[in-house]
Amino acid sequence: MGKFFGYTALIVLAGLIAAGCFLGYFLLEGSPPDLQVVQIPETMGREYTLTVKVKDARSGIRSISAVLSQGDKVLELDPRIHKVKEWWRGSGVKDETVSWVIKPFESGMADGKALLLITARDSSWRNGLKGNEQTWETEVSIDMTPPRIAVKSTVHNIRTGGTGLVSYRVSELPSKTGVWIGERFFRGYPMPGGAEDMYVAMVAVPFNVSKPKKVLIEAVDQAGNIARAGFPYRILRKPPKVDKINITDWFLEQKIPDFMARYPELKGSYPEVFLEINSELRRRSNKEIESYCKESVPEILWHGSFVCLPNSAFRAGFGDERHYYYKGKEIGRSYHMGSDLASVSHAPVPAGNTGLVVFADYLGIYGNTVILDHGLGLFSMYSHLSEIRVSAGDKVKRGEKIGTTGMTGLAGGDHLHFGMMVQGVFVNPLEWWDQKWIQDHILNNLSVQ
Repeated sequence: MGKFFGYTALIVLAGLIAAGCFLGYFLLEGSPPDLQVVQIPETMGREYTLTVKVKDARSGIRSISAVLSQGDKVLELDPRIHKVKEWWRGSGVKDETVSWVIKPFESGMADGKALLLITARDSSWRNGLKGNEQTWETEVSIDMTPPRIAVKSTVHNIRTGGTGLVSYRVSELPSKTGVWIGERFFRGYPMPGGAEDMYVAMVAVPFNVSKPKKVLIEAVDQAGNIARAGFPYRILRKPPKVDKINITDWFLEQKIPDFMARYPELKGSYPEVFLEINSELRRRSNKEIESYCKESVPEILWHGSFVCLPNSAFRAGFGDERHYYYKGKEIGRSYHMGSDLASVSHAPVPAGNTGLVVFADYLGIYGNTVILDHGLGLFSMYSHLSEIRVSAGDKVKRGEKIGTTGMTGLAGGDHLHFGMMVQGVFVNPLEWWDQKWIQDHILNNLSVQ
């Protein structure tokens, strides 16, 4: 009997010790939650999204709250509260991310300093059952005043498929600035050689847009305040030239096998594959070109007018509307996004102007292609080459040989397809061969202060 009571006492004692350990580790633990602010706010505008991550591995998260105060103005953000359903489990929430949208203006606050206090509590029984507390506090600047924009350039006559340049002043350092032409945003760059508050944006009107819904300058300051300003402009519409192109069996037999080898997804008869190449692969090729034009050096690398292929004949123009016929039946349409120039077979191809090679490889319907970055969002491309003489990362000078003409890609004969792009939008190369046009529409707008 004595042994029985002894064993019972030991079991009870072990249970009490286990319960004590449980209470000590989970319910009476003294470690506060881990609190992390995802992006520490230095400046807040009219609207700011605050994101907080909280972790508590033991008793779990009880509450997360935040308060923004400025003098007698206090903005209490909706707290995240978790009820303790079972006393032995705590809240059960070990990890949580909370986001609040803070709108100081709606709370009557003004530009100036404010105090942000974030508090996280766990489900511990410590501190009179209130739990362990972790706080995070910082002073932030409230700036709800948009920057001021002053347009400085005056000549903005742009053809459809053409280029322009806008110069403007921004009253404070923007986090983002540029010009909207319809749904296209053209990034602004600090004006080369200009004052610190001067910016320029090279813009383009897409060939198929004659009346864009919005044409305006935009600047976003460090607090997220947005300023927009219009500027005088005139868009000159140029109707496209219409071409009829007959597709022969000889052409298909020369071109389609190579495309089918490069792109195994192409299947069907040769005319069917041509349709897929001329539509879907053309679209993909143009999107790829656009991707290489997303980043540009923030300076002017080019000087003077662009060099044309020497001793060449003009074969096709920018924006030409092409109708393709096979055995008397129209089978497709496309628009020509460059100028075709023909000289002798395998003629040396010069760089149109000084620039950096951003692409030098095979590119879909364009075949062997070189793309040059000339700065401020201006690019040129050289396609259907039989040979490429440069590599990505090279810097080339105006007139330097970068390859030889050919008929790679969807070309029907030896020639150079020369294209110009402004931040990924194809523009008419004719303008960039004309020194007077460059002076009147680009350089003059670059020289204003």
